[in-house]
Amino acid sequence: MRPHQQGAAVVMALFIVVLCTLAVSPLIWNLFATAKTIAVSAARDQAEAVSRSGLDWARVILREDARVSASDTLTEPWAVPLAESRLNEGLMRQDQNATEIEDREVILTGRIEDAQGRFNLRNLGADNPRQANWLEAFAKLCELLGVPNDQRLLIAQLIAQMHSPPTSAEGGQEQTASRLQPALRWEEFQGKYGVAEETWNQLRPYVAILPKPTGVNANTATAEVLYAAIDELSFGDAQRLLSQRERVSFRNIADVRSALNSNITVNGDMVGVASSYFLVEGSAQVEEALIRTRALLERRDQRVYVLWRQ
Repeated sequence: MRPHQQGAAVVMALFIVVLCTLAVSPLIWNLFATAKTIAVSAARDQAEAVSRSGLDWARVILREDARVSASDTLTEPWAVPLAESRLNEGLMRQDQNATEIEDREVILTGRIEDAQGRFNLRNLGADNPRQANWLEAFAKLCELLGVPNDQRLLIAQLIAQMHSPPTSAEGGQEQTASRLQPALRWEEFQGKYGVAEETWNQLRPYVAILPKPTGVNANTATAEVLYAAIDELSFGDAQRLLSQRERVSFRNIADVRSALNSNITVNGDMVGVASSYFLVEGSAQVEEALIRTRALLERRDQRVYVLWRQ
């Protein structure tokens, strides 16, 4: 073969190699992308499973707490946050050891908060016989936090409409259709109903919406919430009440009354020392997949139920 023919053959061979490379590259990339998608999906499914396990952990702790204690305080095991925990070893099957599995990073964190340590906005419902008492308490809280009066009245009106008493048969269907859908979480008010963003943020650390009217737990509530819930209580007295419970928790409502001045009346229907509702927040991370969970639990009849989860 002549030199110029050999050169042409080499060029043709290189050209064919380039064409094959261009043809195969998309296939390789698609395979890589598919494998990556499957891996991310698997990690997300595993993170979801770990997240649900964390919620089950919270239920077990709260159920055990109800068995051994009649009151709920911030010194009990449920109130201790779960620090960042690596669960790699817990994901191994019984027939595996650490050298046989992939080095997959799994991290779980979480905490339980007493929902009755917050001001329950459900108490403002028009169907609550003690609505007037709670409206006064809500006014105290809003004044302390600097919430504008028109915003306070708006929120009270909204909650009252969401939970109005049952109507008579005549015209009942029309009223039911026009009534606002009851909110399950304070987050549902963000950017809606005319509630200002500043107002929403001011109230967010101190309020919750529970399925039914409840009292405030004096063992877990903040000074702001206790100040609102106890008539004639000053904010300074509320802060001293917190200092008192840090030394000795309140076992019953009589302990709360004895910790205050005799001229302050504690309404046992508005303040207590035990809780039925708890908020759970946590995160589960498997490699790059991160699942954040927030849920409301109800403890009833020695069992713990998940009312909502997001």
